[in-house]
Amino acid sequence: MSRGSAQEGLARSIREKLPSFDEGTSVAIDVVDLDACAEVTALDADSGFPTASVVKLLIAIDAVERSSGTDLDDIQRMLSASDDQVASRLWTAGGGPDIVRRTAAELGLADTEPPVSAGQWGDTRMSARDVARVYRYLTSEADADTRKLLLGALGEASDAGVDGFPQHFGIPDALPGHAWAIKQGWGSTDANTVLHTTGLVGGDRSLIVVLLSTWPPDTDWTVARAALTTAVHSLDLVV
Repeated sequence: MSRGSAQEGLARSIREKLPSFDEGTSVAIDVVDLDACAEVTALDADSGFPTASVVKLLIAIDAVERSSGTDLDDIQRMLSASDDQVASRLWTAGGGPDIVRRTAAELGLADTEPPVSAGQWGDTRMSARDVARVYRYLTSEADADTRKLLLGALGEASDAGVDGFPQHFGIPDALPGHAWAIKQGWGSTDANTVLHTTGLVGGDRSLIVVLLSTWPPDTDWTVARAALTTAVHSLDLVV
């Protein structure tokens, strides 16, 4: 089977797992095998999506690498419990959109753009491939202290975020019994509902999995979380 045919088959499979896909739901996927340094699966991986809390990865990298005075407990809480108040404080301290511009340039992110409204960090746009690139940076290029802090926090993501939203949909629920380090994203506007599951999977965290999605604004969260979990499971990942 050609790569093109395989990708078309994957697209059909994922669409079947996501209710109402044809009525306004979009999805992008990137899966990377770090051991083989190879992209395993990709679907619309260069398309930009609003990040919601996934942008906290960029905020954390920027804060740790630029400021020796950053409270490391704040970084831990922002990532593991997805604390928006910490994110907003660090966003303001780091110059808001400049954080996105700096990290995009440093990491070579081709499809990452700061929000149009400077204060709305969750409206930062990234592609699935760029999110995967961030994880590659954290596993192989960031200094040892940054890697330990950030991956440690992502590996301790709580059952629910500070706002009470369940965080273990997608990767954790689809791959029980496997180690992971995740950053999830969720949010809603008048235009759409945003739900993302991203992270590293495997005992040595050798697989990057990124699944980004947007849904119609009236989508039920329980339905969307379950669909993303089913979609990750349907990828038949070898971990």
